[in-house]
Amino acid sequence: MKKKYLAFLLAALMLSMGGCGGATEETQNTDNIPQETETEAADVPETTILDTLPAEDLGGMTFRMLGVSYPTRRNFPAEEDTGEMVNDALAKRDMMVSERLNVVIQTQAEETGANVTQIVKDTVLAGDNVCDVIISDIATSLKSLMTGGSLYDMRTIDNLTLEENWWSYGMYESSSIDGRQYITMGDISPMKYYAPYCMAYNLKLGEDYGYGDLYAEVLNGTWTVDLLNTMLQDANHDLDGDGDIDAEDFHGYAHVPTDITAWAHYIGAGQMLSTVDSEGKIIIPIGDGNSVEVMEAVKEILGYSSNLPMGNVTMDMFMEDRALFYGNSYSGIIANFRDMESDFNVIPTPKYNEQQEKYYSFINTHCLGGVAIPATCPNPDIVGLVTETLCRMSYLEVRPALYETTMKSKVARNAENAQVMDIIFDNTYIDCNGLFNIGGSASVVVNVIMGKAEFASSYAAVQNKIEAGIEDLMKIGT
Repeated sequence: MKKKYLAFLLAALMLSMGGCGGATEETQNTDNIPQETETEAADVPETTILDTLPAEDLGGMTFRMLGVSYPTRRNFPAEEDTGEMVNDALAKRDMMVSERLNVVIQTQAEETGANVTQIVKDTVLAGDNVCDVIISDIATSLKSLMTGGSLYDMRTIDNLTLEENWWSYGMYESSSIDGRQYITMGDISPMKYYAPYCMAYNLKLGEDYGYGDLYAEVLNGTWTVDLLNTMLQDANHDLDGDGDIDAEDFHGYAHVPTDITAWAHYIGAGQMLSTVDSEGKIIIPIGDGNSVEVMEAVKEILGYSSNLPMGNVTMDMFMEDRALFYGNSYSGIIANFRDMESDFNVIPTPKYNEQQEKYYSFINTHCLGGVAIPATCPNPDIVGLVTETLCRMSYLEVRPALYETTMKSKVARNAENAQVMDIIFDNTYIDCNGLFNIGGSASVVVNVIMGKAEFASSYAAVQNKIEAGIEDLMKIGT
């Protein structure tokens, strides 16, 4: 995620090193260094990702942001400084963008995505424009606005660089519809970092079982489904002696048996629910290659604890040292485990095998980090400039506060695990089928993994619906 910014910093560093390089042989006699050489080196400017954006004077216009935001899930700053690092970084970001572009940034915070959806739908239907940018959950709020024709195609807006690091390249690559994109995620929303699914690993229990830490395996590329399976095979224990392995007992993996969990491990093992071909058409690859084999492998690792209930029970199990692993979107780990007595690591869902090129972190679309622009946007180019500036400034100001300081120092409890967090956030993924469950095809994956269905017959039952579902999606915005 840092590649572009680091490249700029490296260029600046090389320039500054060049200023010193001419005096290398004279460093023991600083009186021989010409004064102008020192001045030239000191005056080398630091290039930032803002330098490639115009800094236009927008005449004091009001830029309106509508979205879900509240103290524990903040997308907008509070009216006053709170001393909380992320809140104050958001406030600083807004002030800096306001000064740079001469705009007044106005925010409207709602408590639910349903509120946001209704407000936007009503105003778009009336031909009005209530805001310039929307930040809400993808699964219900923005998806509903997209299918209802209430969102703008962001790929047509000047200045928006949706393929860059401060946005979500994974969404840019995999969730477009015939070259159009209505929803993305980016650093403009801190909730972007709450969305990826990952696993927490209890280090104390790991040592008790003789496994030690796992971040070495992750960094070496050897954290695989087979390794996880080996660790889970004999992990469950009947603590209360009632003959059942239930929520009162010890489990290897305290996961919540939902579609998000199934998809997260399927995607983590290198599979895609859908792809986009060179002509922009959506392709469903489920059943191709080794995808069925992967489903069966994921079914096995989740099946060791398939009877766990919904809710906070699995979280309590992990905090009470009654589970070796815990799975959820990162928001659950941030909110609940900072004060956990036993130490833990945060790791991605495992690769299928060591030959898999990289790890993938499935985005929980119920998190509040989706970004969109209403269809009635009257000045898309200006909106694009302000939105892009906010997103890049967030990358420079808000990201360090949330990601580097709050998350790495308070959640990740060692430097190596902080490296693993970089892997998690640099490889987030969501595709059209993960958003829309086209023809019920994504549900087939869930049902097979959760042991509710057999693949061949289940997939055959939905095949005639898949093409119709793709055609319906391709009509959006046409």
